[in-house]
Amino acid sequence: MKILILHASAGAGHKRAAEALAAAFQTAAAGHHVAVRDILDFTPPLFRQSYAKGYLDIVRTVPELWGYMYARSDRRALLPHRKKIRSVFNKLNTQKFLRFHDDFAPDAVVCTHFLPLEILATRARQEGEGAPLFCVVTDFAVHALWIMDGVTRYYVATEEARRQLIRKGQAPERVQLTGIPIDPAFARSEPPEAPRRKLGLRPDLPALLLLSGGCGVGPACELIASLRELTHPCQLLVVAGNNAKLKAEAKAAAATLRIPSTVYGFVNNMHELMDAADIVISKPGGLTSSEVLAKGKPLIVIDPIPGQEQRNCEYLLEASAALRHFEVEDAPYKIESLLADAPRRVRMAQNARALGRPQAAAEIVADVVRR
Repeated sequence: MKILILHASAGAGHKRAAEALAAAFQTAAAGHHVAVRDILDFTPPLFRQSYAKGYLDIVRTVPELWGYMYARSDRRALLPHRKKIRSVFNKLNTQKFLRFHDDFAPDAVVCTHFLPLEILATRARQEGEGAPLFCVVTDFAVHALWIMDGVTRYYVATEEARRQLIRKGQAPERVQLTGIPIDPAFARSEPPEAPRRKLGLRPDLPALLLLSGGCGVGPACELIASLRELTHPCQLLVVAGNNAKLKAEAKAAAATLRIPSTVYGFVNNMHELMDAADIVISKPGGLTSSEVLAKGKPLIVIDPIPGQEQRNCEYLLEASAALRHFEVEDAPYKIESLLADAPRRVRMAQNARALGRPQAAAEIVADVVRR
């Protein structure tokens, strides 16, 4: 089979889900030709910049506006005139992609973003042809933009998401609860002391892992600065992602702390850092949250983006797998309370592990191949 996996670089999670699926195909379905592509690479520069950079600019500077846009589009996305306008606009900007798709001639297409899903589903509906089309929803709830006619199978993270799709017209047999695909490395865990030694950390100190997402979004530096008030012995690990400016600022802030601190940029060993940590502090992106759940780590949620991340946050809080942190200045209190309460950390870790689905990518690959 020729498998085409499509994502869009609006945030980092869609790409990471696509890469996790590609890795699972290589492991479990040897002999298939798998290609991973960012659909925005096939669009005009202005469209690409406004779609990817525009999203990041909004969530960094006016997240409340993004929350309004998210809620409004969720209510209106399925209206016929809205779908028609999007269809015409997307078609005008994706002709190069459609030519690539036809030249590649896939036997199956897997989408981890709704843009390529909508383009191919619309084309199949209009022209009556196309390879089987699979959709991987990369958050714990389903926004209306993911909902299309003609999708062979949806893969979702929660029972609530499965019920959402069925209520909105999808046949039950076309919606499968798998979890969000993450790298197979997150399926294996080891006690914290070993990865701490490997990473050059203190094996005897509890570790806090502060994540700012693949694009370096969130109040990381302010939170680091607040940790000057920490009195509980611990050490801090910070991942700044691809944001070089944030990495430099985080290093400067960490240098003022009394606790041992290490600041990383973009990393390829997140699974080891999570193994080393006692508590993860992060925005609740779908991929990051799924990795934390698979590792069975207590999570403190910071600064969720209104919309998809707020829905993810509520899901994690309902399951008692996370705490919500509201004000940066109170970070030391929230962290020390959790560090001092070992039974609560154990319960949160158990709840997280119960929600975790580290084999999601393998389940999805097996199902696609069977189709």
